[in-house]
Amino acid sequence: MAQRDEPTSYGEYEIERLLGKGSIGKVYLARHRRIGRRVALKIIRPEQRFDDDADRAEFHKRLQREAELCAALHHPNVVTLFEAGYEDDVVAFLATEYVEGESLQSRLKRTRPLPLSEALSITADVLRALAYAHGKGVIHRDIKPGNIIIATSGEAKIADFGIARPVDSSLTGTNSLLGTPNYMSPEQVKSSSITPRADLFSVGVVMYEMLTGVKPFGAADISGILYNVVNLDPTPADKLNPNVPRAVSKIAARLLAKSPLARYATAADALADVERTRGPGAPAAGLGTLVAKHDDATTPLNPSNSSTVVPLIRRRVPAAMFWAITLLLLASLGGSWLWLRSRVHAVRPAAEITLDQLATFEAKKRELAAARASAAAGKYEEAVHRYNVYIAKYPDSPAALAERDEARHKLIVDMPIDEEITVTKPRPKPQQSQAPPPKPAPSRWERMRRWFRGN
Repeated sequence: MAQRDEPTSYGEYEIERLLGKGSIGKVYLARHRRIGRRVALKIIRPEQRFDDDADRAEFHKRLQREAELCAALHHPNVVTLFEAGYEDDVVAFLATEYVEGESLQSRLKRTRPLPLSEALSITADVLRALAYAHGKGVIHRDIKPGNIIIATSGEAKIADFGIARPVDSSLTGTNSLLGTPNYMSPEQVKSSSITPRADLFSVGVVMYEMLTGVKPFGAADISGILYNVVNLDPTPADKLNPNVPRAVSKIAARLLAKSPLARYATAADALADVERTRGPGAPAAGLGTLVAKHDDATTPLNPSNSSTVVPLIRRRVPAAMFWAITLLLLASLGGSWLWLRSRVHAVRPAAEITLDQLATFEAKKRELAAARASAAAGKYEEAVHRYNVYIAKYPDSPAALAERDEARHKLIVDMPIDEEITVTKPRPKPQQSQAPPPKPAPSRWERMRRWFRGN
């Protein structure tokens, strides 16, 4: 049921409940009263006040463009637009596919980072949608967790093409800053020309956040975020989360390249690498192409027809050539075997390290590190003691001997010398029968010197 103070109907739609709201209006779960279809109904009620008629016209052009672009996109990973309503010749509402589930933004609020398999699945679905949209000449320009819907079936869908535009459009182009700061590409921040590779950078930000649980360019304010987007190279994902394989981290890093030319050429290329890391059990990419890997790039073998699988061409090898090659290989193998056999007695077997030896090595390393730590902290007396214990166990250690002597020297230098005041008094000559006077007690410095010498 609709909440209090919310409309119960709108045109041909009966409103059930509020789904969310933003700066341009509210989104309701609604049902078409004639055909019974449930939709996400976005009613346009902008909260901001327009500065002038040109600002208002720009706002409505964006809505019209969203309606036109969404109407042209029909893909399992894109939220479908069913209907656009008009009032006074401008868009008043958009009725889109209602996806039972939650946004990726809500999902990340509950779990950070996401399990690897889930993060790769969502990334693959987003790249599929972008490969399709880019093929239609549409750049989304606002890929972020809030615009990615995860259905209860686990499938991810891209929503909200509100600031999308055709590749060759000049509307809201250069010198305008549109997007969400944390997920914008460097070229968007610098108001440079935008290509489909800007969407791939945003996918890299979302992928990095799912894998690590942190935003790669986060800062305390918007200016700091924008600076980081342009200048900061984030820590590799596998360094922040050891559960992320190196191959997956390299995909995210390539998507996050500052230069558009250093990123993947297309969403389809990035999707091919993601699917390769997911393994044979993952769903097929659905592109219908065979790919060949050159370094880190993927190139379609049949770019002219992406729906056709390139057949493998097999050529028959003549029998004479086959047997000649076979005999040559056998002769090479035989010669190698004879040479290895002649050398077997000349090669000494490699030494094996036992578990006891390994444990002894680790114990020595810990004890020597403890002595060095005491010396570095200025605890020279404790350091000397630790070095003495170490040398008693492992006498053949010139490094430990040198370090102990250095610690001894520092201890003597830093040691305060007791000040003694000597008063001269006349003393009578001792009688022959008297015993010799007792020796004075050694000073603190003398006692320490004797202790070092081992006396």
